[in-house]
Parts: sequence; structure tokens; C-alpha cells
Amino acid sequence: MTEQEWLTSTNLREMFGHVPVKKDSRRLRLFACACCRRVWNQFIDPFTVGVVSVAEAFADGQVSEGAFARLRDAAFAAVSETEQTSVGSGYLYHVARSAAHACANDICEGPMRVCLDTRRAAADLPAEGYEAYGGEQELPAEFLAEVAAQADLLRDIFGNPFRSAELQVEWLTSDVLALARGIYADRAFDRMPILTDALQDAGCDDADLLDHCREPGAHVRGCWAVDRLLGRT
Repeated sequence: MTEQEWLTSTNLREMFGHVPVKKDSRRLRLFACACCRRVWNQFIDPFTVGVVSVAEAFADGQVSEGAFARLRDAAFAAVSETEQTSVGSGYLYHVARSAAHACANDICEGPMRVCLDTRRAAADLPAEGYEAYGGEQELPAEFLAEVAAQADLLRDIFGNPFRSAELQVEWLTSDVLALARGIYADRAFDRMPILTDALQDAGCDDADLLDHCREPGAHVRGCWAVDRLLGRT
């Protein structure tokens, strides 16, 4: 895969081959959680929201292994219950499955399962029988749109593996750090343009960093630009 292909690809399996998935379980789990959050609507139950929120907290070292294991068991139990109660639509079943897989013990095994379940949720495919959708020509537009959105999420979290840039200490002013911390804690990604201004005021001239902060597309927890400023990568 070339750099240009990385920037435009929607082939998640191939893209995973270019990011340090086995060395970076934190960002991989945050990617899985971001995929889950993308397909939620107002009918998502509080338990599912809590599962994903705790998975994010676990990724950041704020939840113990034991507590997370108990949550994982409860999440998969909820999948079985949802499968039995889902009538007609498989949406809630796929949402519950994606949240459970975001809690996978070995997160390297979870993301593609999360990706598939959230695509099925976006397209409201039935809980059973979705295997019938074999070729891309048969897949609903909502399914394919989610594939593209997930590729963008992966780029937001892992950045461009074909480039690396040094972060200058002088760019990490009190304003820059306060903005980055607030954006991360509050999921306030609408403040990214303000962060861009603060970086420029600090003398930042890294075009990749500034351009990413300016991008109007979706940013999520684990965004490589915010992570880099906070020393999380």
C-alpha cells in the first residue's frame, strides 16, 4: 500500500496491516469504541452506552482487569438476550454485539468484528441471514457508507504511517495543553479549530498537524493529533 492509497483506501483489513495494532491496544480499542458510537441512535439502552464508555476508560488504564472481565461477560450475555428479543430489525442485536466485541480480551481480535457488526447495524440488516449479502453490488448503501466512515476513523486515530514528525516542546503552551485536555475529556472536537489557532500562536509550522486539526471531518477520542500533544503516543 502506498501513501496515496492509505489516504483514500476503504480496505480496513489492508489498512490494519500498516498500523501497529499488536503494539497499540489502546488506540485499537478506542477505534472499536468509536465505530460503536457512530451507529447509535436515541433508542440505545444505557447498558450498551455504559459498556462502550467503560471500554474506553479501560483503554486509558482507568478500569481494573477484573472489573473489565466482569463487564465483558455481562456484555456477551446481553447479546444473547437481545438476539432473543429482537423482532424484525437486527439493529439492536448488531449494536449489542459490537459493544461486546469492543470489550474483547485480546482487542487485536475485536476490531474487524466490531466493524462488521456496526456496518450491519447501520444498514439495519436482520440478526440472521446477513451472510446472503455476498458481493459489494448487493450490499446496502448504508453498509458501504459505514465502511468508508470506518476507514476515516482509522486515519483519524492512527494518522499517516508513511510520515513522522517531531513535536517541538515550545508548541506545548499552557493554552495548547489546556485545549487538548479539554477536547479529549469532553469529546469536544468542535474545538479543534481553536486548537489550530493556539498551535499557530505557539509557532507550530507542522502542516500535517495543523491540517488535521482543521479538518471538518469526524474526530474521535484517540485522534492522533490530540494524542500527540498530550504525549499519549
